[in-house]
Amino acid sequence: MRAAALLLFAAVRAFAAAPADPGDVAAYELARQAAHGKTEARAGLERLAREGAAGAQHYLGQLYLSGRGGPRDKGKAIEWFRRAAEQGHVASAHNLGVLYERAAAPLRDPAEAAKWYRFAAERGFARSQTNLGKMLVKGEGVAQDLEEARAWLEKAAAQGEPHGRYALGMLHLNGRGVPRDEAEGVRLIRAAAEAGDRDAQYELALAYGAGRGVGRDEPAALQWLRKSAAQELPEAEYLLAAIYARGQYGEPRDEARAAEWLRRAAKQDYAEAQYALGLAFAEGRGVAKNLEEAVYWLGKAAAAGHPQAMETMARAKRDAK
Repeated sequence: MRAAALLLFAAVRAFAAAPADPGDVAAYELARQAAHGKTEARAGLERLAREGAAGAQHYLGQLYLSGRGGPRDKGKAIEWFRRAAEQGHVASAHNLGVLYERAAAPLRDPAEAAKWYRFAAERGFARSQTNLGKMLVKGEGVAQDLEEARAWLEKAAAQGEPHGRYALGMLHLNGRGVPRDEAEGVRLIRAAAEAGDRDAQYELALAYGAGRGVGRDEPAALQWLRKSAAQELPEAEYLLAAIYARGQYGEPRDEARAAEWLRRAAKQDYAEAQYALGLAFAEGRGVAKNLEEAVYWLGKAAAAGHPQAMETMARAKRDAK
């Protein structure tokens, strides 16, 4: 369920604002009504899509992707996004990239994702410029090329795209594709964090905590970490749990609050948090001792490949014989 929600959030959402293109206005209004269960509006949208209206094809793809006003069907979403993208609809091309990059098998296809991100990026779509840049950094779906990655991320950052600024900042911070410049990296990451990017907020917290590219400042680190955790970044939730468990950064030790943040991260399938939460239940730290819960969370972490959890579960099985 969470993976589906993240995929939808990463795609261009259909009804966040009215379209700028006057030709899409009628399709937008039909889609908005169809999302609220108006069957006549959906039929009208489908008719326009079949007649070849790219805007209608895009919005129909969004309805299938979200499941609003009808069935959720990623296959049909891809079909309609592709029809629109082949007519030059850049938001549909971006959504195709998101679906192919982040969907589970058998739909996942990183090379196809990179192709559609490039299509939209070349037409100035900032979020596709960011995503293509990140794929080039990782060498996922395309050959790794840090110089080209930097170029696309610079284009996205120049348009004010927050995650593009964050990703470009990480290149400067770590000296990848550019000379290492921690101060410039932090400047870009801060701009993204102030725009609400949760990954940037987390990295800015780490920078303040370590004094990397900026003066060490524990209160600022804690402030940005809380902002990121409030947006449900599991890494931030896990680190916040560790701070409460140890009584760091001026916070009193509070194992109950630590366990609560561990639970939030664990529910997002963050294996480190699942392992720590399992141990907390086994030992009664911050929660009532509960061996059934301990086995459940340790098992989840082990299934995700967490080495210590796997060893703990294997040892438990040996001891039970």
